[in-house]
Amino acid sequence: MRGIRQILLAVAVLAAVLLLTLWGLRPPAPKPINAPVTEFSAGRAQAVLSRLVGEGTPHPIGSAANDSVRARVLAELERFGYKPEVQTGFACDEYGSCGTAKNVVARLEGKESGSAILLAAHYDSVPAGPGASDDGAGTATVLEIARALKSLPQPRHSVIFLIDDGEEAGLLGARVFVDQHRWAKEVRAAANLDARGTSGPSLLFETGSANEWIVRLYAKGAAHPATSSLFYAVYKQIPNDTDFTVFKASGYQGANFAYIGDVVQYHTPLDNFENASPSSLQHHGENALPMLFALANAELSNPLQKEAVFFDVFEHWTIWWPSSWTLTMAIATAVVLLLEIVWLMHKKRLTPTAYLWGLLGWLAMVIMTGALGWMLHMLVRNAGVTPVEWIAHPLPLQIAFWSLGLAVVSFLGLTFGRWATPIGLWAGVWTWWALFAVVIAWHTPAMSYLFLVPAGVAAIVGFAFAIRSSEAGAAWAAIVPMAGAAIVGFVPLLMLYDALGSHALAGIALLAALVLTPLAPICAETRRVRGLARIALPSAATLVTILAAFTAIVVPAYSAKAPERVNLEYWQDGDTGKSQWLVRPASGRLQEPIRVTATDFRRMDKGPFPWSSTPVFLTDAPSLEGLAAPTFTILESAVAGDERSYRALLRSERGAPDASILFPPDSGIESVRMEGEPVPPETERERKYLNGWSYYDCPTMPAKGVEISFTLPTGKPVEVYALDETYGLPLEGSFLLKARPLTATPSQDGDLTVVSRRVQLLP
Repeated sequence: MRGIRQILLAVAVLAAVLLLTLWGLRPPAPKPINAPVTEFSAGRAQAVLSRLVGEGTPHPIGSAANDSVRARVLAELERFGYKPEVQTGFACDEYGSCGTAKNVVARLEGKESGSAILLAAHYDSVPAGPGASDDGAGTATVLEIARALKSLPQPRHSVIFLIDDGEEAGLLGARVFVDQHRWAKEVRAAANLDARGTSGPSLLFETGSANEWIVRLYAKGAAHPATSSLFYAVYKQIPNDTDFTVFKASGYQGANFAYIGDVVQYHTPLDNFENASPSSLQHHGENALPMLFALANAELSNPLQKEAVFFDVFEHWTIWWPSSWTLTMAIATAVVLLLEIVWLMHKKRLTPTAYLWGLLGWLAMVIMTGALGWMLHMLVRNAGVTPVEWIAHPLPLQIAFWSLGLAVVSFLGLTFGRWATPIGLWAGVWTWWALFAVVIAWHTPAMSYLFLVPAGVAAIVGFAFAIRSSEAGAAWAAIVPMAGAAIVGFVPLLMLYDALGSHALAGIALLAALVLTPLAPICAETRRVRGLARIALPSAATLVTILAAFTAIVVPAYSAKAPERVNLEYWQDGDTGKSQWLVRPASGRLQEPIRVTATDFRRMDKGPFPWSSTPVFLTDAPSLEGLAAPTFTILESAVAGDERSYRALLRSERGAPDASILFPPDSGIESVRMEGEPVPPETERERKYLNGWSYYDCPTMPAKGVEISFTLPTGKPVEVYALDETYGLPLEGSFLLKARPLTATPSQDGDLTVVSRRVQLLP
């Protein structure tokens, strides 16, 4: 019965930790409109959000709708007693996007002059959606905080409110502020608010370089802390940027907040007011207001440039320590565990052979889970379960991969218990955890707590177990550190799918197995149990894996609330007059309602342009009058050595809001400027994405066009592409719009009308 009692207790502990983790990940309840004036109220912020974007109109940079949103932002700040101003400037990013941004800036004066704190969000949206959460919620949060600060004591340092433009087009407004605004040099720290979804907890997922200082302030003031140095370590490996990227590059310290739930609605028409979570909005405010107030009253002259390791526990406590302590802590933990294992061997309670089997058992659990996780991932992908990164009903998939990890750990714990004994598995499991804690503490301290905290708990609890042998001591030595592993591991496990999508499924199984390996010694105890009860846990976990995987296969991948991203385009070649309809489904598969609208849709694996890299379906379209092709006119050129410098005018003859010019991979283009603003060299990621082509774009194309200067090597002609685009299809494309099912939606730039032409540059 000892094995039965221990396994039931262990499962109960894991279930309790899981429930507490799920409970902790819920954002706080929204406060009503009549909440105290000194507090953040989602009710008040929602009213502001409704006024800003409630009609559901997309408002990309440069659009008339964006002008309207900006006017509403100005009116809100004036209503709160501020004197906002509009800053206009031209900027370029490293991806070749340049444009005119119009920022809204306001200021709350502090008691001391010379230094300031920045609170930022962006008000523009992508062309495909109204941006209620990305980043209307951030803008509403900034405005509600601006209102609340008027009722709080005057801060030590001034607070600058930046509601910037053009974030979606390349962080343009943030660049304009830091490079051109007179207040930018006063800023010492910034809090930025953004979203990559429409719900979920507001996460402190990124900080400046001096994050020990920031985390200390956050831990002291946040009522519902949701953060982890692991988030920051992972985020740095993902090719995503926010305005905080620009602020950090300018030397600002601070914090970046975002929520990522319901990512399927991100950058689509479903990012609307109705889907914007008031609880997430409340959490945004409860994060940003105390963070901002703490920064505005902190010593800013010389914050210590120290990193921290940190994580929250059930969104109630933040645990942190200086990153410089981590390697010492990990080595000390490993030494204590090693001494305990040596003592167990000295007392003949653990044999070297059992210890070796315990080491092999842990390794087998990790390797087998990784292999089976990859196989299950391939199975569900080939069955059509994951045609896109985020599907409508991911819960069965997540249960399947979690259960797979549990099934492997419990089965191999039972199997290896025959040779390793429970003590051997305990020693083997925690040896590996301590080893990984040391390696990760040395290489990536921000991620080390995942292994260091449970290993440290195992070392502490194991001390009493090593000194004094008892049944209860053995059980607690296994269960307590297992609970520690679950407390730190369940949060990233639950958020991994929202963060990375279906690509992370095998990783979910592997991480679940890692977190659950401390269960193996307890599973080994069930070898003493007779009958089918011995295999109850691995059998149940295997059955759940099979049933969940089957459920994932039979449920639809898309729904009206979680549709596939499918963009439609009308493209006209300005040189030949030939026109085509283009359909760009995220899955690479053409939906049947669209397919039947034309009999000759054909698939191209890389699209019609030489820089295209994603599948597209094409069919012939009628040529339309009045769609003049863009022009790229050489205004001036001169030769200097082996280079020819050019000054050219890119112009949309049909008044499109967005126009671009693309140079082939072997052109050798350098020293590019648009409207006199230097364009940073293109990134390696951009070159790969565009098959080596160099791309220069202006999403705020004025009627007169934009001047572009550049140099090319002399001696060979270069053929470039000029193209412009307007948002939406011509009337002739209404049949495609009607054919797009409810389970499909435009995203990002949305449906487009594109006109292109080729221009020959002679040497």
